[in-house]
Amino acid sequence: MKILKKLSVASCVILFILLQIWSTYITFKFPYTGISLESPQPGEWVVSKLEPNSTNSDIRIGDRMIAVDGKPTDQVASVKSWHLVGKASTLVIERSGETVTIDMRASDPTIFEIISLIEESVCLFMCILLLVKENRSPSARLLAFSFLSATMIFMSLGASTRGETLGKLLIASSMMVLPIVFLHFLVVFFKEKGEMDLPKRHFKYMYAIALIAFLARSMYFFPSMAFVYRFDGAFTMGFFSIVISLNIILLAKLFVRIRKVRSPLTAIIKSVFYSLLISFLPIICLSFLPLLIIGEWILDPIYTSGLVLIFPISFSYLIASDQLYDIGLVVRRIIFSCLIAILPVILFTGAVVVVFHWELSSKQIIFIFAGSLLLVSTMLYAAEYWTTILEPYLFPRKYVLKSALKKISKNLGSISSFRDLKDIILVDIVNTLQVRGAAIVFRHTNDFEIIAEGEVDTADIQHIVNTSAMRENPYYTFIDMNCNEEYTSYLIVTRKKTNTRIPKEELQWLQLITSYLEVGMENVYLIRKLTGRLQQMVTHMPQEELLWLRKVMFELQEEERVRIATDLHDTTMQDLFFLKRRLTSLSEKPTLGQDDREQLNNMNNFVDMINASLRQSCFELNPHLLKEVGLKQTLKMYVEKESYGTPFELSFRAEHIADIEGKDLSTKRHIFRIVQELLNNAKKHSQASNVSFHMWEEEQFFFISYRDDGVGFQVKEEVAVEIADSGMGLSYMRSRVLHVGGRFELETQVGEGTHIFITIPIEEVLSA
Repeated sequence: MKILKKLSVASCVILFILLQIWSTYITFKFPYTGISLESPQPGEWVVSKLEPNSTNSDIRIGDRMIAVDGKPTDQVASVKSWHLVGKASTLVIERSGETVTIDMRASDPTIFEIISLIEESVCLFMCILLLVKENRSPSARLLAFSFLSATMIFMSLGASTRGETLGKLLIASSMMVLPIVFLHFLVVFFKEKGEMDLPKRHFKYMYAIALIAFLARSMYFFPSMAFVYRFDGAFTMGFFSIVISLNIILLAKLFVRIRKVRSPLTAIIKSVFYSLLISFLPIICLSFLPLLIIGEWILDPIYTSGLVLIFPISFSYLIASDQLYDIGLVVRRIIFSCLIAILPVILFTGAVVVVFHWELSSKQIIFIFAGSLLLVSTMLYAAEYWTTILEPYLFPRKYVLKSALKKISKNLGSISSFRDLKDIILVDIVNTLQVRGAAIVFRHTNDFEIIAEGEVDTADIQHIVNTSAMRENPYYTFIDMNCNEEYTSYLIVTRKKTNTRIPKEELQWLQLITSYLEVGMENVYLIRKLTGRLQQMVTHMPQEELLWLRKVMFELQEEERVRIATDLHDTTMQDLFFLKRRLTSLSEKPTLGQDDREQLNNMNNFVDMINASLRQSCFELNPHLLKEVGLKQTLKMYVEKESYGTPFELSFRAEHIADIEGKDLSTKRHIFRIVQELLNNAKKHSQASNVSFHMWEEEQFFFISYRDDGVGFQVKEEVAVEIADSGMGLSYMRSRVLHVGGRFELETQVGEGTHIFITIPIEEVLSA
């Protein structure tokens, strides 16, 4: 079945290519004569009509056609079948008793052929684009087939006008299929996007009519049955107009039905309705209906047919760019672009008319105006898109600043202490602006706090801030930030590394960063302030209440962790399990292609990765193995698992710890959390090459020794006012150690690593 499908597709592609080669050869090998003949008496043929797009102006109405390419006129197939001169290299005519031979081979391709070729290329490109990008959408496939029908029309147009039977059969059949496929597309589209069930029964009758008409046109190949052609033109144009009217009626009914409902679909229906009118009314009202009623069109279909492309191209663009539900906004942008383009296009068209007024006809002027308006409007509409795409090359500095702004604004959400300001914000500011250094200054009533990055003299900054000449300093740029009763803050930036001052564009960017930073800093300051008050309250709290408070806090934390872990296991992980089973069953279908099977297998592997990550998160939230295999084995497995993702060498050693293993689950959970927090801090802040854990028991005490050779930090005494504090992690660990009656010792210096020594009395350990 799969091989048969591939063979069918390949056969269709080959057939299309052959038709394209054939039609292109006919179109450019033979000029378009545009000569219609009539036979006032048997054996005599007289020129009765000349199309305005013909390539030769030596023919006149009333000329008697004697021979075409050396053959008597009544023996030429196109004359016998269609009463027109089709493919011709030379013509012999009689005019005023004189015989004239006209060479048609010197004629160049007209604008008629060029426009047809452009329209065919556009339709074919949109068809391929939809089939490649949106192949799984039934509505997109139908829209692609409508483009294919339009491609066939423009492709066979040249051959049809030259009297080729196959060309006339293809163009008439494609014109009947095109509006049917359009209507089918709309029905399926509104079912996909709005769950609207519209009647489909009539499609089988429409397609049947198109098929019967196609079979009837096979009589074109028999000159004796050529009379069918005389009625076919009117029938085809009438059928096209009727089915397009059904499209318009369908959209009008849908709009009336849901016009009072506030839904994105309402805007889609309204915009589709108007675009359909703009696309098809000109060709129906200015070309088809005048030809049916008075025998002459007001405007050549080659021009009005170009408007037909507006509707499908706009829809294809909206589907392919995922902007379908923004169609109202897109339409407003198009109208606004056209309004802006009208004035320069009028001036341009007027200048062309003034310069070439003796060579231009009214149709050519209209074409220049419409083409220029379309081109300028498209450029204006796409200006934002191309500016965004080319911004790294056209405005490289602006692009760098915008990217840095996105990164810094995203990182602001992860700031939890003033220490993070240096690592997350100041480093990016210094690197982006290419300055020597930057600092954030907090000025309290009787104190200064300075966070600096790069080459910054903190003593000099403190002195300058204390003076009134802060704004006039030639080396630093000062930007005010938070200002309240308790403190004032400033962002200070040095000169650039090229020893120049910060330019205006970068200064505006810096002020924008400052506006974001103010909010984050105020929140962090409030957190630190509340934390300090909480610590003061704890220091004055009786021992019994303090123990009770710690116990309640830890119990609430563990309960919440267990709840989250349970929810993840019972909902998300179960959904992933069923998703994996579904993907596996799909990948095992024998009719599935190799590429699709590989994609499904890759998706399956990705689901496994997500599942493994969630399983690890559940374990960290709720270390259930403590109850099953004990503290030592759980910690060993946890550390081994983490060692694969850490940037340092991680070692874990646990000697005989039988006594602590005999304690309750709550105590072992506290110890697991302490090790977990130590490891998390090491990954975030230590910048170490080696990290080690050592656990042992001795003389009724349980010991934990943590060491790293990282950057260390400066421990300050005043926790409430420190700016580069040890973080919530150390406070968290201290609280847990105190809760189990232990002692927490910290040894660290800047650049000398960190050593944490924890002692827990086994016999006196408190039960949570």
